[in-house]
Amino acid sequence: MNAQPIVTGTPLPLPPDFPVVWPDPADAQYHWTRDREHMPEPITPMFASAAAIMARPSHARAAAAYNEAVVGRRDLTINTYNYTRLVPFTGTPEELAARVRSFREKVSAAAFHLAELWEEEWRPELERHWAFWAAFDLAGADLPALLAHLEETLVRGARLYEIHYLLGSPMWFAIDEFETCYCDLFPGTTPLDAHRLLQGFDNKTLEIGRALWRLSRLARALPAVRQVLTTRPAADVERALAQSAEGRLFLAEFRAFLSGYGRRSNLWDWGYPSWEEDPTPVIHNLKHYLQQPDRDLEAELAQAAAEREVAVAQARQALAGYPAPVVERFEQLLKAAQVALVLTENHTYYMDFNGFGWIRRVIREFGKRLTATGQLAEPNEVFYLTVEELRALAADPALNGHALARTRQAEATRWAAYPEPTELGVRPAEPLYFYSPDARRMLRYVGGWSADVPRPEPEPGVLHGQAGSPGRVRGTARVILSLADADRLRPGDILVTTTTAPPWTPLFLTAAAVVTDAGGLLSHGAVVSREYRIPAVVGTGDATTRIQDGQEIEVDGTHGVVYLKAEG
Repeated sequence: MNAQPIVTGTPLPLPPDFPVVWPDPADAQYHWTRDREHMPEPITPMFASAAAIMARPSHARAAAAYNEAVVGRRDLTINTYNYTRLVPFTGTPEELAARVRSFREKVSAAAFHLAELWEEEWRPELERHWAFWAAFDLAGADLPALLAHLEETLVRGARLYEIHYLLGSPMWFAIDEFETCYCDLFPGTTPLDAHRLLQGFDNKTLEIGRALWRLSRLARALPAVRQVLTTRPAADVERALAQSAEGRLFLAEFRAFLSGYGRRSNLWDWGYPSWEEDPTPVIHNLKHYLQQPDRDLEAELAQAAAEREVAVAQARQALAGYPAPVVERFEQLLKAAQVALVLTENHTYYMDFNGFGWIRRVIREFGKRLTATGQLAEPNEVFYLTVEELRALAADPALNGHALARTRQAEATRWAAYPEPTELGVRPAEPLYFYSPDARRMLRYVGGWSADVPRPEPEPGVLHGQAGSPGRVRGTARVILSLADADRLRPGDILVTTTTAPPWTPLFLTAAAVVTDAGGLLSHGAVVSREYRIPAVVGTGDATTRIQDGQEIEVDGTHGVVYLKAEG
């Protein structure tokens, strides 16, 4: 592999109040993009430094295993935001073509065996890592043992990332191949039509949603609990519940829910607090659910499954006269895509919102220790240090990290409301030649509009995005940028946000529709919207700035359009 060539194209202008200092002046000549689907907020220094240790070599190993055309990635933190550039394979055109052919062979072989790989290899290994972390006595370990545990945690975290990348390529490939096959076989259809054949399978995200819904029905049946949730602010709910027998009964169930599902934070960046540390988002959802009539979520899932089987039967009937190889290919792709779609949600539970939740626990124990020695003011300051800085503080009690952590916290707060650029450096003059068509489609589906796919020109009163979930609904827009603000969402409102991580899913039982800045057809917000049968338009780029909170809007999830009744 040769060195990556400097990108030729259009230098991107910088906002005058967004200064950029490149660590290497040559970095300014590359194309850097913001992944707002996964990292909408300022990135915490601990997450960024740990991810650099764990994720970069893991991505390289997985890319080599599949002979991917993108062989690596580089990340920079600029004004607290994470920017990424992808590193391409840079052989001759003949070498690149051979690599793409090899990639398709390797990734399709994995795609057609995803169920076995997941159930027999990857998931059991993930659960063994969980067991390792659960068995370690964080509070009881002396400092040398805790430091050794940190190093082992980073090694195991790297393996989590490696499984993530090994799963990701065949997972997205399976779904994309099925969508392409379906639309080719049935002219006039769209990828949303293809997804009717993939809906109605249970997953961990839906399981958590049902568990929280059942908790709300228990609260509704207990007058003392219902009164507390209705009248007390979220911060006072647990204390108030502990004052009555009914409240204590409910608290036991509430804490069991957090024990099973609470290691997740509201974002993919585990530097932010988890639900078990701050259950405020869970309490807000319970408050909303109390206002809603009963519904049978399991019956709704069964209905979605029944509709799926009808769509599958119709497709099979239409293919009855086709050659046997075509039918066999359709069936093979259908099975692979159905497995893959479930894994789009399940892998985030097992890796991003549970596996990495264990890593947060390890780091936070250091925060507690450093607070006890006076080197930090409170435990969560540790997430505004880097791994190297943490090691240094642990090795030398005379060092103090409070001032540095506080400065970085203030910087993150200052930049949090800034509409940061989505691209930096140089936008390529031509479509990025080093991507295979599969990689381009994957970027578009997962992250929204990829760099080489032009956006429609802005149109007064109309907002364009990608069709995420079919249907059309009118309602009041509720612009919510953080789950801490989610209590403003009311039944029938349209949720407008930057992105939705799985912990946002409970809001989908309250919202009438979803509109996001980031995301694509296979983003979390689109997938879950389809399962909950609410319209979604994703990847708009600027919905949270063009739509005013409280504005009346109409969402057309079938065509990926939002109509703004009034602006300005």
